[in-house]
Parts: sequence; structure tokens; C-alpha cells
Amino acid sequence: MTPELLVLLLAVILAVIQLAFYAVPANMELESGYAAGPRDRPPATQLSDRTRRAKRAYENHLETLPWFAIVVIVAHLTGQTSAVTAIAARVYLGARIAYVPLYLFGVFGLRSLAWLIATLAILTILVGTLI
Repeated sequence: MTPELLVLLLAVILAVIQLAFYAVPANMELESGYAAGPRDRPPATQLSDRTRRAKRAYENHLETLPWFAIVVIVAHLTGQTSAVTAIAARVYLGARIAYVPLYLFGVFGLRSLAWLIATLAILTILVGTLI
């Protein structure tokens, strides 16, 4: 298994952990049975700021994960993996891990920087695969 594919699997594990960071407190904060029901109406209680942030951080990871998966899989299938793509994959994961607490605690500016670094890492793998 290439380092890039291993990091891709770790990024999926990060998504599962982020889902738990959101779902567990959300189920504790919402009225009993709401999450198990059809959710045809808004909940009677609001989620806390931190739980709503956890949801947005999770959703943001889900927005970038397909891009990351595509470039990693294409790099692997075409034999275009290299030290650069391996480092970029690790940078992506590190930035996405850093993004979570930065978002949860509302750290202005650094959260966007972590997002930018992760996105640049994806673009680095993309360019490395095209060259």
C-alpha cells in the first residue's frame, strides 16, 4: 500500500471520528427520539454552538475528502506517486486534523489557514499526477 492510500484511509477514519464528535452531543442535546424519527420538523431544542461547529467541520471535511480521494487514487493507479505526493497527503491529513479543534473552538483565521493548506496539498497531488 502506498503512503498516499494509507493517508486516505486515515482521512476516512478522521471523518468517522468527526461524525462522532457531532452525532454524540447532538443526540444528547436534542429531544429524546428526534434523531431516530423522520425529522419532518425542526427540533424543539437548538444544538449548542460547539455541536453546530462540529457539524460544520464534519461537513467541510466531507466536501474535501472526495477531491483528496480522487487525486490519491488517480496518482496510485497511474503510478505517479512520489515523495512529493506522499508528503502532500500527510500535509492534507495534518491540516484536516488541525482544522477540527480550530473550528470547534472558533479560532479565527487559523481555521481558514488549515483549510487552505489542506486544499493546496490536494492541488499538489493533482499537479504531481499530471506532470
